[in-house]
Amino acid sequence: MIQSYIRTYRGISRNVWLLSIILFINRTGSMVLPFLSVYLHDEMGLSLSDVGWIMSIYGLGALLGSYVGGQLTDRFHFYPIMLFSLIISGICFILLQWADGFYSFSAMMFLTVFFADLFRPASMTAMGDYSEPADYTRSVSLLRLAINLGYSIGPAIGGFIAFNMGYVSLFWIDGLTCLSAALATYIFLEHKDSRRKEKKSKATLKAESPYRDKSYLIMIVLISLMALVFLQILTTLPLYFKEHFNMNEDKIGLLLALNAFLIVLIEMPIVHRLEPKGNKLKLFRLGVLIIGLSYFVFLLSPNWIWIAVINMLLLSFGEIFAMPFSNAYCMDMTTPENRGKYMALYSMGFSFAFILAPVLGMQIAERFGFPTLWVVLSAISFVTVVGVSILGRSALSKMQ
Repeated sequence: MIQSYIRTYRGISRNVWLLSIILFINRTGSMVLPFLSVYLHDEMGLSLSDVGWIMSIYGLGALLGSYVGGQLTDRFHFYPIMLFSLIISGICFILLQWADGFYSFSAMMFLTVFFADLFRPASMTAMGDYSEPADYTRSVSLLRLAINLGYSIGPAIGGFIAFNMGYVSLFWIDGLTCLSAALATYIFLEHKDSRRKEKKSKATLKAESPYRDKSYLIMIVLISLMALVFLQILTTLPLYFKEHFNMNEDKIGLLLALNAFLIVLIEMPIVHRLEPKGNKLKLFRLGVLIIGLSYFVFLLSPNWIWIAVINMLLLSFGEIFAMPFSNAYCMDMTTPENRGKYMALYSMGFSFAFILAPVLGMQIAERFGFPTLWVVLSAISFVTVVGVSILGRSALSKMQ
């Protein structure tokens, strides 16, 4: 069994491994976001509605950061963009602790996330550049493993620190780990550019635009709907766990760490087994279905505290199927010349969802209650599953 597990990692390039280690360093310090809604509501005294708007501003910063990051990556190469993003966002995270009002925190949050999300399309482009096409899905899973391993440690430690030492320390840790990741990038990661430098006509450049690729745009819409549902894990779920089940930050952190721990433990073996023969769209559809079911279970037994664990287990398995295979499907549609723009649009799908997710979740929870929110999220998941099925049949008919 151990040998089988080791085989899942063979063949992945050294630079992808180094990139994964850098992401691990960065994400281990990601202690602000999992507790941001609780911090804004309990420490700063903001209403649920105001919390929702700030979380949406977070999404807006991520959306614009991803777009600009994709443009800059295709123009200047991924390496300097990753360095710039890590350094500036690290400084911004440290400064964020001194923003003490709704407007000042919103403005500082926007800048922090804008610079932080320049990193997303750059890092995905780096992964595509460092990886062989046959290893894309496994490379994506390795990066996700590093991210989730960091997230499994970050929230657990962050919850303990927030509960025992206060929230201020979280901003320092988040900022310093960004700066540490920048230093590791500069020292260890190879600066290479495999793209061929050749002049292209305007028609060729337009053809490389993801905004003219209808199939890709439909896929991004479906990914955004999935993310809209999934991202409640960072917005409404922590508040629901605290208010409905009376969990403190320490226990919430451990519950969120369960999600990351499961992904670290089993995602790579599952991907390794399914990648050669699995249909990426069908596996993505399965993941969306499980994510929708994870919220529906709250309606079955709302007062049983272990239902929170079942929710997190289902969310984890849904993520395992939905995230790597949707990413690999989108990567298959790129070329080295347009990968930055394509993967920027992929990141923007998640960022757009983050704009809507907190507003949708907080507003529905505040006005109609959490049970109504779970019904809405389950319905969105079902619509997404139907959309993926239609896209799959369309792609199959084109191939025939």
